[in-house]
Amino acid sequence: MNETNEHVFDLSEDMVNQLEKEFGPDALGKEMASSFEGKPDDAAAAQFFENFGRRWMTRSIELGEQHPDRTFEVLQECAEEIPELRFPFLPQRYIEIAYLSTQPIYTVPISENGVTGLVFKMPFCDYFKAVQESQGEEFANQLHCKSTCVAACEKAFEHFGQDVNIGMDSTMTDDGVCQFSIRKA
Repeated sequence: MNETNEHVFDLSEDMVNQLEKEFGPDALGKEMASSFEGKPDDAAAAQFFENFGRRWMTRSIELGEQHPDRTFEVLQECAEEIPELRFPFLPQRYIEIAYLSTQPIYTVPISENGVTGLVFKMPFCDYFKAVQESQGEEFANQLHCKSTCVAACEKAFEHFGQDVNIGMDSTMTDDGVCQFSIRKA
């Protein structure tokens, strides 16, 4: 909890900058360049992006807990009184921290948010652009990078002991936006 009387509602600038430095599109591009010799096969690409996504969310959770804000404190207080609110609201906060720190957006576009599930879109994905720049358009269009987002979301819900199913309803290549739906398993 925040130990001062001042309530901070914004994300910590230090946290955002640290996540951008460690897991932003430039960091992803550098990791791809050092990890892939030529074009990786599908299994190697999936493993790389899944690993990146899990590390990205693990770090987002760690820094989010080190830099609490009043928004999350209120969510936690409400979830203590009404446990049904734990899904999807608590993990969603870490998803927001991760994306707001690494993507060119000011809010995470939420299509659905309630006890039935969480659905969000990523319309301007700099990870997709980084994959295009590093590995070429053909590789990027295969959407290996979706493993990053799916693994990150799984990690956020896993942190709270919530078993979920994650679907990808729209893709950057077909629809110009990736949309993920998260439902209780």
